[in-house]
Amino acid sequence: MPARRPFAAHRHPMATIAALIVLAATFLAGCDLMVPTATPRPSRFVATPEPPEATPVEIDEVPTLRPEPAGDGPDLVDGANALADLDSYRVSVESRGLVPATPPNGTVKMASTLVQGTDPAAEFTMTGVDGFAGGRLQAIVIGDEAWLKEGSAGWAKSPGGAADFDAAFTTLSPIDLATAFESLSPGLHKLASERRNGQPSVHYRATAADDATKLAGLTTGAADAWLAADDGHLVGMVIDGTWDVDGTPTAVFLDIEVSGINDRANTIASPR
Repeated sequence: MPARRPFAAHRHPMATIAALIVLAATFLAGCDLMVPTATPRPSRFVATPEPPEATPVEIDEVPTLRPEPAGDGPDLVDGANALADLDSYRVSVESRGLVPATPPNGTVKMASTLVQGTDPAAEFTMTGVDGFAGGRLQAIVIGDEAWLKEGSAGWAKSPGGAADFDAAFTTLSPIDLATAFESLSPGLHKLASERRNGQPSVHYRATAADDATKLAGLTTGAADAWLAADDGHLVGMVIDGTWDVDGTPTAVFLDIEVSGINDRANTIASPR
């Protein structure tokens, strides 16, 4: 089993999803590197002299720990981090108000499959994203190789391999999406035990009527989270309401659904 990802720094929800698009666009531009160019790359060694050796300084500080949730619900980031202990799973994401869409104010959808362990692989498809042909973007990463497909164009292999696109999959992951809204955790309260995406789960909810939820930035509406009853991994999360985006009340919708846990059907093949 892969080790759990360490806690990531807090990231603005819009920046989290938008970063994926920027990274994908960078990847597309990188495909042009397959065309030979006469312009030599500057040498960092020549351009930047080696800095003098620094004197070691003892730092008498302890890491800052994330605060424990104040409600009777779990931490959203802990639930998302627990996905790292699975062999494989599928994720679907729908969002409005968090990233430019086509048509304007439309829904951006993302579907992905992740295989972890000794032979990692991942693939995703995004639709409704402004800035891409037909609003569609697909990517596949298998081991050290990666491919991208925009709109109806053919597949393009990344000259830099999987390393060129690792960050994009990280941004898309439920771990980072949950981290973007982790401030809602103090307002989560247990509702009931129920099944979600075919999994026995515990349902939690935070509403704007709770001061802790308003303080987090959700001024109207509610946030719901479902965590697996056995190991606590994230099963689903729905946020529907008004979120404070840089001081501006913005209507947002985010639906994350995790399914196909350790399903043998979670296989990823290179594009033909």
